[in-house]
Amino acid sequence: MKKTSAPLDWAGFTNRGTERQEAGDLEGAIADFTAAIELSPGELAPRYNRGNARALSGDLEGAFADYTEALRISPEFAPAHQRRGLARQRMGDLEGAMRDLDTALRLDSTDPLAHGERAALRALIGDFDGAVSDAERALEIAPPDWKHRAGTHTLLETLREAQARSKRPPTKKADMPKKTTKKASTKKAAPPSAVEVLEDVLGKAGWGNAERTDEPDGFITWLMRVDEEESPVAATVVRMSEEIERIVLYVFFRAKAKKARRADIAEFVMRANWDLGDGNFEMDLDTGEVRFKISLDYTGTLLSPLLVRNIILDAMDVTELYSGALEAVMSGKASPKDALAAAEEGFH
Repeated sequence: MKKTSAPLDWAGFTNRGTERQEAGDLEGAIADFTAAIELSPGELAPRYNRGNARALSGDLEGAFADYTEALRISPEFAPAHQRRGLARQRMGDLEGAMRDLDTALRLDSTDPLAHGERAALRALIGDFDGAVSDAERALEIAPPDWKHRAGTHTLLETLREAQARSKRPPTKKADMPKKTTKKASTKKAAPPSAVEVLEDVLGKAGWGNAERTDEPDGFITWLMRVDEEESPVAATVVRMSEEIERIVLYVFFRAKAKKARRADIAEFVMRANWDLGDGNFEMDLDTGEVRFKISLDYTGTLLSPLLVRNIILDAMDVTELYSGALEAVMSGKASPKDALAAAEEGFH
């Protein structure tokens, strides 16, 4: 007689959902976590885990709802505050994101990743003193083999430069243009151009010294080099065309895939791109160069700082999440599937 397996309880669905998520099956994982929630609505784990899976799939509103419900179940659960803060940040609610990260660190001040995430958020709102403090604290309390150490070190150097620029003395009164006696114009000031908006955001993000190139095809390119050899990122490039109202951001990784590893990196790119909410990885099959690309089409609307910040944040999040996995595959230390599963497990 054929033996039949017992139906899964909420814990069984939660465990299977976690396994599916680690294997890259986000749709299956979300279905299992949903089944667990239906069986036991008051349990924290399936609700929090479904929030993580939804965030990975790009469903930020769904993730936000799950994290909020998880906090109703367990208000002192710091990881849910942290993850909800990241979801809010990606949705453009920077004030709400800061509240959540503040709460997460009040509940658990020993998490270096939360300090690093708050450092990046503080930089976006122009609080460079607080950002530097958080980045320094993250590096101070993190273990030596912390996978985000190189990226946080690079962030700290950038923040210190931005902090120094922000403390430069203001222009002296004698250098200011003299007032005229003409009647002030009643016309409203024209909104800043898209280029001005972009350069302002880049400056506030610590990229004010980017190398600008005005190209013959109408695009303007800003190149931000990363000199620290330990950083996995070699450069970030932003290209804008005001004519077609489009921005493309590239993150170039420092290491290039050797010929013997390019098939594995191609698999990594395809697996990483599957179900990726925003942007995509690319590899040049001739040179082995790998980059992450994300774009913004702002046709029909004024370009706002928030839109620009969002694509920068998305690129930072994805690069931070997957850079270690890419390095492991390039060095032959892990298969693409195992490396990605480990990276995405670290996300939650």
